[in-house]
Amino acid sequence: MRINPPEDWNLRNFEVKRKKISRSTQKKVESNSLKFSEVFEIVEEETLNEILEDLIKRIVDCGNKLVRSPTQENFKRYRESVKEFLKLVEKKLYKMSKDFQASTDLFVVVEEVDEKLQQIAQSLLEAEKGALNLAAKVQEIYGLLMDLYR
Repeated sequence: MRINPPEDWNLRNFEVKRKKISRSTQKKVESNSLKFSEVFEIVEEETLNEILEDLIKRIVDCGNKLVRSPTQENFKRYRESVKEFLKLVEKKLYKMSKDFQASTDLFVVVEEVDEKLQQIAQSLLEAEKGALNLAAKVQEIYGLLMDLYR
C-alpha cells in the first residue's frame, strides 16, 4: 500500500511538541539506576500534584462564590470539588505510605470536613443570615484541606 505525501508541504516541517518535564524529574530520570516503574511513579506524582493544585484553585473559587451567594447550586459545586480533592488526596496518601497513622489522620480530617459540609448545608436551609458564619466554615475547610495537601 502506498501513502501519498501531504499536499501541504508545510506539514513536513511540523514538529511534535513534547510534554515539559520539570528539572527535578529530569535529574531523577537522568540517573541510570532508575527503573521504568520508578520514573513512572515520579511523573505520576508530579501530575497528581498539578491536579491537586488546580482543584485547590477550584475549591477557593467555589468557596468564594458560595460566600457571596449562598445558594444550593453553589453549595453543590463546592461540595463536589471538595469530594474530588479528598479522593485524590486519599489516592496520593495511599501511594506514599501504607502507614496506619497516616490513614487514621486522613479519616479524622475527612470526618471533620464532612461535618463542616453538613453544617454549611444546615446554614443554607436556615437562610442567608449566617453569611459570616458560612465564610468562617469555608475557611476552616480550606485550612483542613491545606493541612492534607502539605
